[in-house]
Formats: sequence, C-alpha cells, structure tokens
Amino acid sequence: MRHDRTDRQTAIRVEKGLIIQGSSSTREAAQYLSARGVPLHVARRVLLTRHRRDMSSSGALPN
Repeated sequence: MRHDRTDRQTAIRVEKGLIIQGSSSTREAAQYLSARGVPLHVARRVLLTRHRRDMSSSGALPN
C-alpha cells in the first residue's frame, strides 16, 4: 500500500530522522522527529519498519 506525502516539510524531517537513526540511534531519531512536530504514528511507522521507501520513485516527495 502506497502513501503519498502531502506535506513536504514533514517528508524532509522524516528523511533527516532516518539519517539520524542510521548514524546514531532510533531514540535520537525519535527525539528529533518529536521535537519537530512529526506525528507519533508517522515517526513510529518509519523508524520501526525496516523496509525503507525508494525516494527516487515518483511521488516519494511532494512537489
């Protein structure tokens, strides 16, 4: 099931959160996302799901 992002700022924050998770920890990534207003259900889904989205695909980031 594909979810199109409608909020570019949230999409950018989520991507940065995933970078933080990869370089530091899931806890630090969660703190970053929380501090920037990313909804908990979104943060939980992206940080706890191992299958990462292909950001090169059409619709990965809104225009």
